[in-house]
Amino acid sequence: ALAFRACFPTAGMPSPALMSGAAVCVRAPVTLRRAKPRTRHLFYPSNAQIASRSRFVSVRADASASAVDTQQQEYTKWRLDRNITSPSVEVAYFGDVDDDVMRYRGVKAVASINENDVLVELPRVSCLVLMDDAQLPFPEFCSNSLWSALGSKNKWQVKVALNLLHEKSLGNESEFKVYVDQLPKQFDLLSQWSRDELKELQYPPVVRAAEAQSLEDDDAFNMIQSLSPETAAKVTKTELIWALNMVRSRVFSGRLRDNAETKKNLLPRALAAGTAFAAFLTSQTQEGRWLAVFAMLALVVFDSNAGDDDESDGSDPNSAGNKLAYVLMPLIDAFNHREFPKKTEFEFSRDKFRLRSPTRYEKNTEIFISYGLIGNDELLTRYGFADVNSGHDTYVFEGLLTWLSANHEPLQKASGAAPDRLRKIRDARLETYLKQAVFVGDGTGDANLEWALRALLATPEEWDRA
Repeated sequence: ALAFRACFPTAGMPSPALMSGAAVCVRAPVTLRRAKPRTRHLFYPSNAQIASRSRFVSVRADASASAVDTQQQEYTKWRLDRNITSPSVEVAYFGDVDDDVMRYRGVKAVASINENDVLVELPRVSCLVLMDDAQLPFPEFCSNSLWSALGSKNKWQVKVALNLLHEKSLGNESEFKVYVDQLPKQFDLLSQWSRDELKELQYPPVVRAAEAQSLEDDDAFNMIQSLSPETAAKVTKTELIWALNMVRSRVFSGRLRDNAETKKNLLPRALAAGTAFAAFLTSQTQEGRWLAVFAMLALVVFDSNAGDDDESDGSDPNSAGNKLAYVLMPLIDAFNHREFPKKTEFEFSRDKFRLRSPTRYEKNTEIFISYGLIGNDELLTRYGFADVNSGHDTYVFEGLLTWLSANHEPLQKASGAAPDRLRKIRDARLETYLKQAVFVGDGTGDANLEWALRALLATPEEWDRA
Protein backbone atom coordinates (compact mmCIF):
# COMPACT_ATOMS: atom_id res chain seq x y z
CA ALA A 1 0.00 0.00 0.00
CA LEU A 2 2.98 2.30 -0.02
CA ALA A 3 2.74 4.75 -2.87
CA PHE A 4 6.42 5.46 -2.73
CA ARG A 5 7.40 1.85 -3.30
CA ALA A 6 7.13 2.80 -6.97
CA CYS A 7 9.62 5.61 -6.59
CA PHE A 8 11.73 4.12 -3.79
CA PRO A 9 11.90 0.34 -4.41
CA THR A 10 13.16 -1.77 -1.54
CA ALA A 11 15.91 -3.42 -3.57
CA GLY A 12 19.19 -1.87 -2.61
CA MET A 13 17.68 0.42 0.01
CA PRO A 14 19.96 1.70 2.75
CA SER A 15 19.22 1.48 6.44
CA PRO A 16 16.30 3.45 7.86
CA ALA A 17 18.78 6.00 9.14
CA LEU A 18 17.91 8.95 6.99
CA MET A 19 18.94 12.49 6.51
CA SER A 20 17.81 15.76 8.02
CA GLY A 21 17.45 19.29 6.77
CA ALA A 22 18.66 20.18 3.34
CA ALA A 23 20.90 17.16 2.84
CA VAL A 24 18.04 15.68 0.86
CA CYS A 25 17.73 12.24 -0.63
CA VAL A 26 21.44 11.55 -0.66
CA ARG A 27 20.87 8.17 0.93
CA ALA A 28 18.05 7.12 -1.33
CA PRO A 29 18.69 4.42 -3.94
CA VAL A 30 20.37 6.10 -6.85
CA THR A 31 21.31 5.66 -10.45
CA LEU A 32 24.50 7.57 -11.02
CA ARG A 33 25.27 10.01 -13.77
CA ARG A 34 28.59 11.75 -14.25
CA ALA A 35 28.50 14.83 -12.06
CA LYS A 36 29.71 18.27 -12.93
CA PRO A 37 32.56 19.64 -10.79
CA ARG A 38 31.45 20.60 -7.25
CA THR A 39 27.98 19.16 -7.80
CA ARG A 40 26.58 15.71 -7.18
CA HIS A 41 23.47 14.40 -8.85
CA LEU A 42 21.10 11.53 -8.31
CA PHE A 43 17.59 10.60 -9.32
CA TYR A 44 14.95 8.25 -8.08
CA PRO A 45 14.47 5.00 -9.99
CA SER A 46 11.07 4.77 -11.59
CA ASN A 47 8.81 1.98 -12.71
CA ALA A 48 7.53 1.47 -16.22
CA GLN A 49 4.58 3.77 -15.66
CA ILE A 50 6.67 6.78 -14.75
CA ALA A 51 7.54 9.12 -17.58
CA SER A 52 10.97 8.77 -19.09
CA ARG A 53 12.08 12.20 -17.95
CA SER A 54 14.14 11.83 -14.77
CA ARG A 55 14.12 14.16 -11.83
CA PHE A 56 17.56 15.00 -10.47
CA VAL A 57 18.40 16.26 -7.02
CA SER A 58 21.49 18.42 -6.71
CA VAL A 59 23.28 18.81 -3.40
CA ARG A 60 26.09 21.33 -3.11
CA ALA A 61 29.42 19.74 -2.27
CA ASP A 62 32.42 21.50 -0.80
CA ALA A 63 35.30 22.09 -3.15
CA SER A 64 37.63 19.90 -1.13
CA ALA A 65 37.92 17.95 2.07
CA SER A 66 40.23 20.64 3.45
CA ALA A 67 37.51 23.27 2.99
CA VAL A 68 35.12 21.08 4.93
CA ASP A 69 37.68 20.56 7.69
CA THR A 70 38.41 24.27 7.96
CA GLN A 71 34.75 25.21 8.23
CA GLN A 72 34.20 22.44 10.75
CA GLN A 73 37.05 23.68 12.92
CA GLU A 74 35.61 27.20 12.85
CA TYR A 75 32.17 25.89 13.81
CA THR A 76 33.59 23.82 16.68
CA LYS A 77 35.49 26.82 18.04
CA TRP A 78 32.40 29.03 17.69
CA ARG A 79 30.32 26.58 19.73
CA LEU A 80 32.97 26.39 22.45
CA ASP A 81 33.15 30.18 22.61
CA ARG A 82 29.38 30.27 23.13
CA ASN A 83 29.48 27.61 25.86
CA ILE A 84 27.72 24.95 23.76
CA THR A 85 28.95 21.69 25.26
CA SER A 86 28.95 18.35 23.44
CA PRO A 87 31.78 16.28 24.96
CA SER A 88 30.83 13.01 23.28
CA VAL A 89 29.61 14.13 19.85
CA GLU A 90 30.79 16.16 16.87
CA VAL A 91 29.49 17.08 13.44
CA ALA A 92 30.98 14.72 10.88
CA TYR A 93 30.78 13.61 7.27
CA PHE A 94 29.90 9.99 6.54
CA GLY A 95 30.85 7.96 3.52
CA ASP A 96 33.92 7.92 1.28
CA VAL A 97 35.38 11.38 0.78
CA ASP A 98 35.57 10.64 -2.95
CA ASP A 99 31.94 9.49 -3.17
CA ASP A 100 30.12 12.42 -4.74
CA VAL A 101 26.69 10.91 -4.17
CA MET A 102 26.47 9.07 -0.88
CA ARG A 103 28.63 11.34 1.30
CA TYR A 104 26.51 13.28 3.78
CA ARG A 105 26.70 15.25 7.02
CA GLY A 106 25.49 14.17 10.43
CA VAL A 107 26.68 13.80 14.03
CA LYS A 108 28.99 11.04 15.27
CA ALA A 109 30.04 9.75 18.68
CA VAL A 110 33.62 10.63 19.62
CA ALA A 111 33.26 8.42 22.71
CA SER A 112 30.95 5.63 23.81
CA ILE A 113 27.50 6.94 24.73
CA ASN A 114 24.89 5.31 26.95
CA GLU A 115 21.16 5.73 26.68
CA ASN A 116 20.03 8.96 28.33
CA ASP A 117 23.51 10.52 28.32
CA VAL A 118 23.54 14.24 27.55
CA LEU A 119 24.49 14.74 23.91
CA VAL A 120 24.30 18.53 23.70
CA GLU A 121 23.75 21.31 26.20
CA LEU A 122 23.51 24.87 25.01
CA PRO A 123 22.68 28.17 26.68
CA ARG A 124 19.56 29.89 25.48
CA VAL A 125 21.64 32.93 24.51
CA SER A 126 23.50 30.74 21.99
CA CYS A 127 20.28 30.13 20.04
CA LEU A 128 18.52 32.30 17.50
CA VAL A 129 15.22 32.96 19.27
CA LEU A 130 12.23 34.91 17.97
CA MET A 131 9.22 35.38 20.23
CA ASP A 132 5.87 35.07 18.49
CA ASP A 133 4.68 38.47 19.71
CA ALA A 134 8.01 40.25 19.22
CA GLN A 135 7.95 43.81 17.97
CA LEU A 136 9.84 44.41 14.74
CA PRO A 137 13.47 43.73 15.78
CA PHE A 138 15.14 45.10 12.62
CA PRO A 139 13.34 48.19 11.19
CA GLU A 140 16.26 48.81 8.86
CA PHE A 141 15.59 45.47 7.18
CA CYS A 142 11.79 45.16 7.20
CA SER A 143 8.82 47.55 7.33
CA ASN A 144 6.33 47.70 10.17
CA SER A 145 3.55 47.20 7.62
CA LEU A 146 4.94 43.82 6.56
CA TRP A 147 5.70 42.71 10.14
CA SER A 148 2.18 43.59 11.30
CA ALA A 149 0.57 41.88 8.32
CA LEU A 150 2.55 38.71 8.95
CA GLY A 151 1.42 38.73 12.55
CA SER A 152 -2.25 39.28 11.73
CA LYS A 153 -2.21 36.46 9.19
CA ASN A 154 -0.29 34.10 11.51
CA LYS A 155 2.55 33.76 9.02
CA TRP A 156 5.10 33.07 11.72
CA GLN A 157 7.25 31.00 9.39
CA VAL A 158 7.92 34.09 7.26
CA LYS A 159 8.84 36.11 10.34
CA VAL A 160 11.35 33.46 11.40
CA ALA A 161 12.74 33.30 7.86
CA LEU A 162 13.21 37.08 7.84
CA ASN A 163 14.95 36.86 11.21
CA LEU A 164 17.41 34.36 9.75
CA LEU A 165 17.91 36.41 6.58
CA HIS A 166 18.52 39.55 8.60
CA GLU A 167 21.17 37.75 10.64
CA LYS A 168 22.74 36.49 7.42
CA SER A 169 22.76 40.00 5.95
CA LEU A 170 24.84 41.31 8.88
CA GLY A 171 27.86 39.31 7.68
CA ASN A 172 30.83 39.66 9.98
CA GLU A 173 28.82 41.84 12.36
CA SER A 174 26.56 38.92 13.25
CA GLU A 175 27.34 36.87 16.33
CA PHE A 176 25.89 33.90 14.46
CA LYS A 177 27.90 34.27 11.24
CA VAL A 178 29.84 31.02 11.67
CA TYR A 179 26.61 29.14 12.44
CA VAL A 180 24.78 30.62 9.44
CA ASP A 181 27.74 29.95 7.12
CA GLN A 182 27.71 26.23 7.91
CA LEU A 183 23.99 25.80 7.21
CA PRO A 184 23.04 23.94 4.01
CA LYS A 185 23.41 26.20 1.01
CA GLN A 186 20.42 24.92 -0.94
CA PHE A 187 17.42 22.65 -0.92
CA ASP A 188 15.73 20.66 -3.63
CA LEU A 189 12.31 19.78 -2.26
CA LEU A 190 9.14 18.75 -4.04
CA SER A 191 7.82 22.30 -3.75
CA GLN A 192 10.54 23.33 -6.22
CA TRP A 193 9.65 20.71 -8.81
CA SER A 194 7.77 21.61 -11.96
CA ARG A 195 4.17 20.50 -12.43
CA ASP A 196 5.21 17.86 -14.96
CA GLU A 197 7.85 16.50 -12.58
CA LEU A 198 5.34 16.28 -9.75
CA LYS A 199 2.97 14.32 -11.96
CA GLU A 200 5.61 11.61 -12.21
CA LEU A 201 4.98 10.82 -8.54
CA GLN A 202 1.46 9.64 -9.46
CA TYR A 203 0.35 10.54 -5.95
CA PRO A 204 -2.08 13.49 -5.78
CA PRO A 205 -1.99 14.08 -1.98
CA VAL A 206 1.73 14.82 -1.94
CA VAL A 207 1.49 16.72 -5.23
CA ARG A 208 -1.10 18.99 -3.62
CA ALA A 209 1.09 19.40 -0.56
CA ALA A 210 4.09 20.36 -2.67
CA GLU A 211 2.07 22.78 -4.79
CA ALA A 212 0.58 24.37 -1.69
CA GLN A 213 4.05 24.83 -0.21
CA SER A 214 5.16 26.48 -3.43
CA LEU A 215 2.16 28.81 -3.29
CA GLU A 216 3.09 29.72 0.28
CA ASP A 217 6.55 30.68 -0.98
CA ASP A 218 5.01 32.81 -3.73
CA ASP A 219 2.59 34.51 -1.33
CA ALA A 220 5.39 35.32 1.11
CA PHE A 221 7.52 36.96 -1.56
CA ASN A 222 4.54 38.87 -2.95
CA MET A 223 3.80 40.24 0.53
CA ILE A 224 7.40 41.37 0.87
CA GLN A 225 7.33 43.10 -2.51
CA SER A 226 4.09 44.94 -1.82
CA LEU A 227 4.54 45.82 1.86
CA SER A 228 8.30 46.13 2.29
CA PRO A 229 10.11 47.18 -0.91
CA GLU A 230 13.27 47.82 1.11
CA THR A 231 13.32 44.13 2.05
CA ALA A 232 12.66 43.05 -1.53
CA ALA A 233 15.68 45.11 -2.58
CA LYS A 234 17.88 43.10 -0.22
CA VAL A 235 16.37 39.60 -0.45
CA THR A 236 15.83 37.60 -3.61
CA LYS A 237 13.02 35.09 -3.94
CA THR A 238 15.58 32.28 -3.99
CA GLU A 239 17.02 33.50 -0.69
CA LEU A 240 13.56 33.74 0.87
CA ILE A 241 12.68 30.18 -0.20
CA TRP A 242 16.00 28.98 1.24
CA ALA A 243 15.17 30.60 4.57
CA LEU A 244 11.60 29.24 4.58
CA ASN A 245 12.89 25.74 3.93
CA MET A 246 15.40 26.19 6.75
CA VAL A 247 12.51 27.11 9.04
CA ARG A 248 10.46 24.11 7.97
CA SER A 249 13.25 21.64 8.56
CA ARG A 250 15.28 23.07 11.44
CA VAL A 251 13.31 25.42 13.67
CA PHE A 252 12.04 24.25 17.03
CA SER A 253 8.93 25.83 18.45
CA GLY A 254 7.03 25.84 21.70
CA ARG A 255 5.86 27.88 24.68
CA LEU A 256 8.79 29.02 26.74
CA ARG A 257 8.20 28.85 30.45
CA ASP A 258 10.04 27.53 33.48
CA ASN A 259 7.65 25.02 35.01
CA ALA A 260 8.94 22.19 37.19
CA GLU A 261 5.85 20.07 36.60
CA THR A 262 6.27 19.87 32.85
CA LYS A 263 9.95 20.25 32.13
CA LYS A 264 10.69 16.54 32.63
CA ASN A 265 8.67 15.44 29.63
CA LEU A 266 9.50 17.73 26.77
CA LEU A 267 8.97 15.87 23.53
CA PRO A 268 9.53 16.99 19.95
CA ARG A 269 6.26 16.72 18.05
CA ALA A 270 4.84 17.78 14.71
CA LEU A 271 3.50 21.30 15.26
CA ALA A 272 0.63 21.50 12.79
CA ALA A 273 -1.30 24.56 13.98
CA GLY A 274 -4.02 22.39 15.45
CA THR A 275 -4.19 19.89 12.60
CA ALA A 276 -2.35 16.69 11.77
CA PHE A 277 -0.74 15.91 8.46
CA ALA A 278 -3.25 13.13 7.94
CA ALA A 279 -6.01 15.69 8.32
CA PHE A 280 -4.56 17.61 5.42
CA LEU A 281 -4.53 14.51 3.26
CA THR A 282 -8.14 13.58 3.98
CA SER A 283 -9.88 16.86 4.78
CA GLN A 284 -12.67 18.08 2.53
CA THR A 285 -12.39 21.67 3.79
CA GLN A 286 -9.78 24.35 3.29
CA GLU A 287 -9.45 24.71 7.05
CA GLY A 288 -8.22 21.16 7.40
CA ARG A 289 -5.64 21.32 4.69
CA TRP A 290 -2.36 23.02 4.20
CA LEU A 291 -1.22 24.26 7.62
CA ALA A 292 0.16 20.85 8.53
CA VAL A 293 2.75 20.89 5.77
CA PHE A 294 4.49 23.70 7.63
CA ALA A 295 4.79 21.43 10.64
CA MET A 296 8.23 21.79 12.18
CA LEU A 297 10.06 19.85 14.80
CA ALA A 298 8.50 21.21 17.95
CA LEU A 299 10.23 21.51 21.30
CA VAL A 300 7.90 22.28 24.18
CA VAL A 301 9.96 24.51 26.40
CA PHE A 302 9.05 27.29 28.78
CA ASP A 303 10.21 30.84 29.26
CA SER A 304 11.31 32.34 32.54
CA ASN A 305 11.25 35.91 31.29
CA ALA A 306 8.33 36.74 33.56
CA GLY A 307 10.68 36.69 36.54
CA ASP A 308 11.05 34.52 39.61
CA ASP A 309 7.96 35.93 41.23
CA ASP A 310 5.65 34.71 38.47
CA GLU A 311 3.47 32.00 39.98
CA SER A 312 1.31 31.33 36.94
CA ASP A 313 0.70 27.66 36.31
CA GLY A 314 1.18 28.13 32.59
CA SER A 315 -2.44 27.44 31.72
CA ASP A 316 -2.95 30.95 30.34
CA PRO A 317 -1.29 31.05 26.91
CA ASN A 318 -1.25 34.85 27.05
CA SER A 319 0.45 35.16 30.43
CA ALA A 320 3.74 37.03 30.52
CA GLY A 321 5.80 33.90 31.12
CA ASN A 322 4.06 31.66 28.59
CA LYS A 323 5.07 33.07 25.23
CA LEU A 324 5.36 31.12 22.01
CA ALA A 325 8.89 31.18 20.60
CA TYR A 326 10.71 29.87 17.54
CA VAL A 327 14.28 28.69 18.05
CA LEU A 328 17.22 27.70 15.87
CA MET A 329 19.47 25.45 17.98
CA PRO A 330 23.06 25.07 16.79
CA LEU A 331 24.34 21.47 16.66
CA ILE A 332 21.01 20.00 17.83
CA ASP A 333 19.64 20.77 14.37
CA ALA A 334 22.41 18.67 12.76
CA PHE A 335 21.23 15.27 14.02
CA ASN A 336 19.72 13.01 11.38
CA HIS A 337 16.49 11.07 11.78
CA ARG A 338 15.84 7.45 12.66
CA GLU A 339 12.57 6.08 13.90
CA PHE A 340 12.64 5.00 17.54
CA PRO A 341 9.83 3.55 19.68
CA LYS A 342 9.70 6.86 21.54
CA LYS A 343 10.32 10.41 20.41
CA THR A 344 13.61 11.92 21.46
CA GLU A 345 13.33 13.79 24.74
CA PHE A 346 14.61 17.28 25.39
CA GLU A 347 15.13 18.95 28.72
CA PHE A 348 15.81 22.46 29.89
CA SER A 349 16.90 24.40 32.92
CA ARG A 350 16.22 28.07 33.46
CA ASP A 351 18.72 29.16 30.83
CA LYS A 352 19.79 26.04 28.93
CA PHE A 353 18.49 23.46 26.46
CA ARG A 354 19.61 19.85 26.75
CA LEU A 355 19.36 16.86 24.42
CA ARG A 356 19.77 13.27 25.65
CA SER A 357 20.65 10.14 23.70
CA PRO A 358 17.71 7.88 22.84
CA THR A 359 19.88 4.75 22.90
CA ARG A 360 23.46 3.48 23.29
CA TYR A 361 26.09 4.32 20.66
CA GLU A 362 29.63 3.09 20.19
CA LYS A 363 32.51 5.42 19.40
CA ASN A 364 32.73 6.62 15.77
CA THR A 365 29.15 5.64 14.93
CA GLU A 366 26.52 8.07 13.70
CA ILE A 367 24.01 9.32 16.26
CA PHE A 368 20.35 9.75 15.42
CA ILE A 369 17.34 11.28 17.06
CA SER A 370 13.68 10.77 16.21
CA TYR A 371 11.80 13.63 14.59
CA GLY A 372 8.64 11.86 15.68
CA LEU A 373 6.47 9.09 14.27
CA ILE A 374 6.17 10.68 10.86
CA GLY A 375 5.01 9.06 7.63
CA ASN A 376 6.71 9.40 4.27
CA ASP A 377 4.20 11.88 2.90
CA GLU A 378 5.34 14.43 5.46
CA LEU A 379 9.01 13.39 5.46
CA LEU A 380 9.24 13.77 1.70
CA THR A 381 7.40 17.09 1.53
CA ARG A 382 9.09 18.70 4.48
CA TYR A 383 12.58 17.19 4.58
CA GLY A 384 13.11 15.72 1.13
CA PHE A 385 13.57 12.04 1.96
CA ALA A 386 11.44 8.94 2.45
CA ASP A 387 11.91 5.92 4.71
CA VAL A 388 10.47 2.74 3.21
CA ASN A 389 11.11 0.96 6.51
CA SER A 390 8.96 3.39 8.46
CA GLY A 391 6.49 1.71 10.75
CA HIS A 392 4.20 4.73 10.64
CA ASP A 393 3.89 5.35 6.92
CA THR A 394 0.49 5.90 5.35
CA TYR A 395 -0.79 5.95 1.79
CA VAL A 396 -3.93 7.78 0.67
CA PHE A 397 -5.87 5.88 -2.03
CA GLU A 398 -7.98 8.58 -3.65
CA GLY A 399 -11.12 7.32 -5.34
CA LEU A 400 -11.27 3.96 -3.55
CA LEU A 401 -15.07 4.09 -3.37
CA THR A 402 -15.37 4.63 -7.12
CA TRP A 403 -12.95 1.80 -7.82
CA LEU A 404 -14.75 -0.60 -5.47
CA SER A 405 -18.14 0.29 -6.93
CA ALA A 406 -16.91 -0.64 -10.41
CA ASN A 407 -14.77 -3.66 -9.58
CA HIS A 408 -15.70 -5.24 -6.25
CA GLU A 409 -18.43 -7.84 -6.53
CA PRO A 410 -19.29 -8.01 -2.80
CA LEU A 411 -19.87 -4.26 -2.77
CA GLN A 412 -21.99 -4.47 -5.88
CA LYS A 413 -24.14 -7.12 -4.22
CA ALA A 414 -24.39 -5.08 -1.03
CA SER A 415 -25.43 -2.02 -3.02
CA GLY A 416 -28.15 -4.02 -4.74
CA ALA A 417 -29.49 -5.23 -1.40
CA ALA A 418 -29.35 -1.76 0.12
CA PRO A 419 -29.53 0.90 -2.62
CA ASP A 420 -29.74 3.73 -0.09
CA ARG A 421 -26.59 2.65 1.73
CA LEU A 422 -24.34 5.29 0.15
CA ARG A 423 -26.74 8.01 1.28
CA LYS A 424 -26.66 6.62 4.81
CA ILE A 425 -22.87 6.41 4.67
CA ARG A 426 -22.79 10.06 3.64
CA ASP A 427 -25.21 11.05 6.39
CA ALA A 428 -23.02 9.24 8.90
CA ARG A 429 -20.01 11.25 7.63
CA LEU A 430 -18.11 8.14 6.63
CA GLU A 431 -17.88 8.92 2.92
CA THR A 432 -14.59 10.80 3.20
CA TYR A 433 -12.85 7.72 4.59
CA LEU A 434 -13.90 5.79 1.48
CA LYS A 435 -13.13 8.46 -1.10
CA GLN A 436 -9.69 9.19 0.38
CA ALA A 437 -8.85 5.88 1.95
CA VAL A 438 -5.84 5.78 4.26
CA PHE A 439 -3.73 2.61 4.31
CA VAL A 440 -0.86 2.03 6.71
CA GLY A 441 2.59 0.71 5.91
CA ASP A 442 1.75 -2.99 6.20
CA GLY A 443 -1.06 -2.71 3.67
CA THR A 444 -3.96 -2.73 6.12
CA GLY A 445 -6.51 0.03 6.32
CA ASP A 446 -6.54 2.48 9.18
CA ALA A 447 -9.32 2.27 11.75
CA ASN A 448 -11.58 4.83 10.07
CA LEU A 449 -11.32 3.10 6.70
CA GLU A 450 -12.09 -0.31 8.17
CA TRP A 451 -15.06 1.17 10.02
CA ALA A 452 -16.41 2.77 6.84
CA LEU A 453 -15.92 -0.41 4.78
CA ARG A 454 -17.63 -2.51 7.42
CA ALA A 455 -20.63 -0.17 7.36
CA LEU A 456 -20.66 -0.10 3.57
CA LEU A 457 -20.62 -3.89 3.19
CA ALA A 458 -23.02 -4.69 6.02
CA THR A 459 -26.23 -6.53 5.20
CA PRO A 460 -29.48 -4.61 5.81
CA GLU A 461 -29.99 -6.74 8.94
CA GLU A 462 -26.50 -5.98 10.25
CA TRP A 463 -26.99 -2.29 9.55
CA ASP A 464 -30.29 -2.21 11.41
CA ARG A 465 -28.83 -4.05 14.40
CA ALA A 466 -25.89 -1.64 14.49
